[in-house]
Amino acid sequence: MPNFVFLFLEFVKVGLFTFGGGYASLPFLYEMIDKYHWFTSNDLTQMIAISGITPGPIGLNMATFAGFKTMGFCGALIASFALILPMIILTTFVFRFYLKFCESKIIKSILYVLRPTSCALILAVGLRLFYELVLNNDLTFKNINYIGLILISFLFILTFKLKRDPIIYMGIAALIGIFVKFC
Repeated sequence: MPNFVFLFLEFVKVGLFTFGGGYASLPFLYEMIDKYHWFTSNDLTQMIAISGITPGPIGLNMATFAGFKTMGFCGALIASFALILPMIILTTFVFRFYLKFCESKIIKSILYVLRPTSCALILAVGLRLFYELVLNNDLTFKNINYIGLILISFLFILTFKLKRDPIIYMGIAALIGIFVKFC
């Protein structure tokens, strides 16, 4: 059973070091899977899907879901509060100095590096999810989840052809998953 303090500290770390939106928190959530085994990779994919289609910030939705999965209602409250606490403190602190330093070359350089770094972390998680859920942890390609491979290929192509918000495609994937599971 996870400890409330560990849960709080892990989500403070996520809130403090996540730049680039909710999906940038995925490497930290994967680390929790490996380190604490509070939830599984399958649980994480459900968190991503549910967080993407429910109202509110994706990162906060994932923290709430992860906290609930880990420790129930109290865990959801702790994880959610811990995630936003660093941003409340940092926003209050940074706002005081923003106008003075907003044109700073150092600040612009930091942000210039953080953007592609966030993209790389999100890509790494995407590749890990693909490996675990489509290839079924097997690089010999003998145990491929063909439905998953077809679905991901189809939705990937649609994303670039129709140029719609990826959340729409996550909702479509969720509906297809429900259909495949129960039919």
